[in-house]
Amino acid sequence: VVAMESGPGPRELNVFLRKTRANKVRKIVREVYLRDDIDGGLTDGSLDPDRAVIVIDTNVALHQMDFLCEDQCISNVVLPYTVLQEVRHRNMNTYHRLRSLATEGDEDQTSKKKKAGDSRQFFVFANEYFRETYVTRRDDESSNDRNDRAIREVAAWYKRQLVSLSAEGQVLLVTNDRRCKELAVQEGLRAMTIFEYVDSVRDHFPTAGEKLASMGEDMTAGDDDVDNEVNMDRRRKVAKVVDTSFYPAHLKQIDLVDGIKKKRFFQGTLRMFMNTCFSGAVTCHSLDGGKEVRIGGRKNLNRAVDGDVVVVQVLSAAEVAQSLRDRGKTDADFGTTAQVTTRADILAEKEVGSEPAPPAAGGDSEKPEGRIVGILKRNWREYAGTLRPLHEERQKELAGGNAAKADRTFIPLDARVPNVRIATRHSSNLEGMRIVVVIDSWDRDSPNPKGHWVRILGPVGERDTESKVILHEHGVITREFSDAVLKCLPAADYYPSEEEIASRKDLRDRIVCSIDPPGCKDIDDALHCRVLENGNWEVGVHIADVSHYVKPDTAIDEEAQQRCTTVYLVEKRTDMLPSLLTTDLCSLVGHRDRLCFSCLWEVKPDTAEIVNVEFCKALICSSGALTYYQAQAMHDDPNDKSELTESIRRLTIIARKMRAARNANGALELASSEVKFEMDSETHDPTDVKEYQKVEMMKVIEEFMLLGNRSVADHIAKVFPAFAVLRRHPPPKADALKKLEAVLGQQGFKDFKFGSNLELAQSLEKATKPDDPYFNVLVRTLVCRCMNQAVYFPTGECDPLDFPHYGLAIDRYTHFTSPIRRYADVLVHRLLAASLGLWAVPPMFTDKERIKEQCGTINLKKRNADWSGRASVELHTYLFFEKNGSQEVDSVVIRCRKNGIQVSVPRFGIEGVAQITQEDWNFDDDEEVLTSKDGKVTIKPFDHVWVRIEATKKDFRLKTEITYLEMTPPEKWRPAHEDAKIRQKVEAEMFPDRLDDAMAG
Repeated sequence: VVAMESGPGPRELNVFLRKTRANKVRKIVREVYLRDDIDGGLTDGSLDPDRAVIVIDTNVALHQMDFLCEDQCISNVVLPYTVLQEVRHRNMNTYHRLRSLATEGDEDQTSKKKKAGDSRQFFVFANEYFRETYVTRRDDESSNDRNDRAIREVAAWYKRQLVSLSAEGQVLLVTNDRRCKELAVQEGLRAMTIFEYVDSVRDHFPTAGEKLASMGEDMTAGDDDVDNEVNMDRRRKVAKVVDTSFYPAHLKQIDLVDGIKKKRFFQGTLRMFMNTCFSGAVTCHSLDGGKEVRIGGRKNLNRAVDGDVVVVQVLSAAEVAQSLRDRGKTDADFGTTAQVTTRADILAEKEVGSEPAPPAAGGDSEKPEGRIVGILKRNWREYAGTLRPLHEERQKELAGGNAAKADRTFIPLDARVPNVRIATRHSSNLEGMRIVVVIDSWDRDSPNPKGHWVRILGPVGERDTESKVILHEHGVITREFSDAVLKCLPAADYYPSEEEIASRKDLRDRIVCSIDPPGCKDIDDALHCRVLENGNWEVGVHIADVSHYVKPDTAIDEEAQQRCTTVYLVEKRTDMLPSLLTTDLCSLVGHRDRLCFSCLWEVKPDTAEIVNVEFCKALICSSGALTYYQAQAMHDDPNDKSELTESIRRLTIIARKMRAARNANGALELASSEVKFEMDSETHDPTDVKEYQKVEMMKVIEEFMLLGNRSVADHIAKVFPAFAVLRRHPPPKADALKKLEAVLGQQGFKDFKFGSNLELAQSLEKATKPDDPYFNVLVRTLVCRCMNQAVYFPTGECDPLDFPHYGLAIDRYTHFTSPIRRYADVLVHRLLAASLGLWAVPPMFTDKERIKEQCGTINLKKRNADWSGRASVELHTYLFFEKNGSQEVDSVVIRCRKNGIQVSVPRFGIEGVAQITQEDWNFDDDEEVLTSKDGKVTIKPFDHVWVRIEATKKDFRLKTEITYLEMTPPEKWRPAHEDAKIRQKVEAEMFPDRLDDAMAG
């Protein structure tokens, strides 16, 4: 840092070095003007000078945000600008939370805090721009030490100010950095750790500190874990104490980096196996081209959790054998502490999901075994779950508002995450509740991590609570839209200006309609088809013009960038955009003028050949918002000759021909079971389960949405070859298709080929049984399971040979037709508008890293939304069977495993793994066949088996459990079409508006 005197006042030059993404070092010089007129908040009411003025350091801000945001015992707090900047560089989410505490000059935040009943005072002090508190970094000083000194200087300045004001208050520096506290005391300042502060106010706030994050062995936590462990070892050696740690120490960063360079260690992300926190695998890209290393047992996992970026050491055969012997020992063999997990806890955890059987010692294994020697990046997040119940005597002790702290065990809903130890004074209030917990630390001495609870979601088992859990566990943003976002919206009675209308193509004379699931409120597409004078037909697909309302880089756009998609659960949805847009101004409801982005094609009716295509911003007025079933009934009614019905019939004719042409090119006709629930009209609980009923009109709408997406993709890829946002679908997994080939061979289909999408489509066409329609659907479902996931990508990041969409047999594809609920479509709308010269290309697209990152976020959010929907279906399936009791029904085998049978249940349209007693069966992996040990029963795919379905709540994890009973006797077997007839008898009890809105997603 270079001090200079120039211009109107003193200024400083900050000079520092920064590494770029290309690993180059760049010298940064920033000029800072220091001022003399910055207020400290003591005279304008921002802070109370007659109370203790608390200055916090960066460590407290980073690790104690839940405490700062919610605990009423801390107020009159100074947030130095030094702290804000450090937090901003380390964690943007924490920065935003910290910044929201200070409300000076922010009317929206002040209003929100008042509504929440929070009268606490937090003040941001711009010490880095104030001449009296600015400190220059010394030659022998690290940047962290300089910042700590700057924070102490802030405390000293406030101490002088209180003296000059003759105020009664005192200044208190709250820091969890031992060295910073010692220096503060030496400099005559009053300093405490956050824990000492909480203890000091306990008389006035008996429950203070409930949200305090527990710390590690050293006072400083978080990023200094390795240094803390080194210090721990050093202290043990000095004291000559026997090391009884449960886990080995993590290696130092310098040793990890050196080991990775020399190929002694390998880096990767830990992914735990399903339903267990005891075993997982790490894909190491630098090991034999990306080999997977299996990590088994607590000691080898060494405190890593799912998603951590770890460093792995591959074990030798002798080390694997020793590791297996160690895993057989009890946890007591690893040493005990006051916080050690009991044997009952260990056994309870293993019941949740025992680790898979490890390979035999010294035997050949496709996956090498390894152990984790260091953690480069933690993936700790907020976890939803439930506290393990206490013994009855202990419950009585804590009943009646007893404020004593209780040590509790938190069971995460995600079985891949270990149990977490928490200490709470609200033990009785948390009993039987779904709560959210964060991990604070995981010392070597503790078998399980320590943490604290953040909030209560609701009682276990209630549908609203469990839906909240689903959204939370899948990272779905559920917060209310901020005032900044809502300010971006037009007035509720908005109508486009004459100037706006004049700039668009007026299509209000076209007979346009929308066709959607019943109850759909966010209608983002409509269609029309009319006869032109030359005999050709004009087909129009009209999409809600969301980009007219959501401008680039505004608050509403930034919110949509984070949410990326509307998330549909069975009974509700979480919108990407505020409802004023989704269900009103952008929704193409009937008989209302609406702004849209239109694709207009001139089509030859006899061949469906496209003669011309036009893209334009337009204005339409829909003649009606129809459901699939209404439109189908109109189409099928020979007496209906209305213009709207004739338009629907023309659309159907074109759609059939386009679909036939796509299928001839290799498009795949795949199917998967979709489930919907009949809901009680008052409680909205599921009363029955059924498969989603399909009609031809769904295929008609799908075909024109595909046409719109394909046409726009071709156009923007041609105009913007470097950054067009497209969607590609890689070829399927060959190994999975080979297994399916073997399974179909057992059914007599010997000529199953899949060298190309056309070959696969032709094979599927042959793999049918005329007398078993459910078999035909199931085969296509199995092919669907072999598919890779389609992803969004910027064209500049991918080889053009990888652009095609395999499943649709389309060379260029994107998403354009659902901008109300998909952010990818909003991006495509902006590109299309820019290609037509309607506005400039937004900056996001020309920033290679930014658009790549945004596509990655969209892909992640799309996956999470899909998983949320499936989890919601599973929840409602559970609720149905919990209410109605267990059911014994016929099911069809999808595949066989050594520990269970994956089945599909036509009666309820659900799937699951039917449990078997593994010791009673032999499994042939190549043939995928289970044979009973006595040789009397053989089970293979497509067999019918009789199963029991029931709701279970083991360890507070709500599941629908399926158990194999026997082969389905001939007299109990029902063909698929008979099951369909049974389903029709209960249709009168349905309330499809509750689910079909979700099916629109």
